[in-house]
Amino acid sequence: MIDDGRTEAPDRLALTGGRVLWPDGRLARGELIVRGGRIEALLPAGAALDGAQIMDVTGCVVAPGFIDTHVHGGRGANFMSADPTCLSRISEYLAAGGVTSCLAGTATLDPQTTAAAIAGLAALTGPIGGDGVELLGIHLEGPFLSESFRGVHRREHLRAPMTAELERLLDLAAGALRVVTLAPELAGGMAAVRRLANAGVRVALGHSAATDREATEAVDAGVRRVTHLFNALPPIHHREPGPIPVLLTDERVSCELVADGLHVAPRMLRFAVDVAGPDRVMLVSDGTDVAGLPDGRHRRFEGTEVVVENGRANTLSGGLAGSVLRLADMVRLMVDVAGVDPADALRMAAQTPARSLGLTDRGTLSPGAHADIVVLRADLTLRHTIARGTPLFSNEEATT
Repeated sequence: MIDDGRTEAPDRLALTGGRVLWPDGRLARGELIVRGGRIEALLPAGAALDGAQIMDVTGCVVAPGFIDTHVHGGRGANFMSADPTCLSRISEYLAAGGVTSCLAGTATLDPQTTAAAIAGLAALTGPIGGDGVELLGIHLEGPFLSESFRGVHRREHLRAPMTAELERLLDLAAGALRVVTLAPELAGGMAAVRRLANAGVRVALGHSAATDREATEAVDAGVRRVTHLFNALPPIHHREPGPIPVLLTDERVSCELVADGLHVAPRMLRFAVDVAGPDRVMLVSDGTDVAGLPDGRHRRFEGTEVVVENGRANTLSGGLAGSVLRLADMVRLMVDVAGVDPADALRMAAQTPARSLGLTDRGTLSPGAHADIVVLRADLTLRHTIARGTPLFSNEEATT
């Protein structure tokens, strides 16, 4: 049995007795064997375990570790600080929500601060602190956003995607820039989509006033994601549909959902899954540095004043300012409130985000994949988070 979240991993471990999310999407009994930080085998229930150390997970659900591709920080720490101590605090916070890999989200700030953050984060990719949540790269959210749909991004730092700044950021990132959210209708927006796509960056349409036609053109130019679907986008209208129907129905596009019950109504969460399917819908926390802090008034890294109270973060004017839930919470909400099948909800937190980044070595319990694993109780509360075969978090007693 694993005693705590920081014990050393055994050489060969068998998780036995649980219902496992199989690579084909089934949630069924199985025996999961881990060795050397990788999945060695996934065997039918009752198969011989050949002397491996046993971790009894009877009555639990075993799934791939969650991958948060849109998160800015937690517990008072922000990724843009590019400070190893702050990143370690974020790692601990995310691991307690089932996350084993993530992208570092940015916010809209001046060019110098943005460039410094990109360079600093690029140097810190990999397991945070050497043994924490794996930082897969950077998600640049802003500054290339629509003023009309900026949300809490600071107006004074919004700007069009000029070639010189794009090239500088690509150079500083040195391959670590994995996702860029932008509004393609801005001056130079379509050219930016093409340049970023050609550089291997996943371009996301978000914080955008794009029309149906502009969204279609952007997808044809290389957009492959939508940032927090339904939020900071024009609502659907039957004569002027806007970008959402294009993004929901185009098979080339992966759709982020902030499933905290506040950003998107439960009925709309289910609607998105019914239309696009769990292979294209991914859960994201959109968590910020105030997530995990006590109720009260706080200042975010980029200067926004927010109030955390009763499970939500609001600006002083009452608007939502990111979520305070983690992916494990959102999986449970998708099942309990939105009525999504548990296997589908688990895939949306692991397999779908992995595929959205072109990754095949995580998000699945296939042999050879990283041994990134979550163990959840029958009610889908988190019991263990394991990354690369090493425990990051354990909670044997509490149910929340």
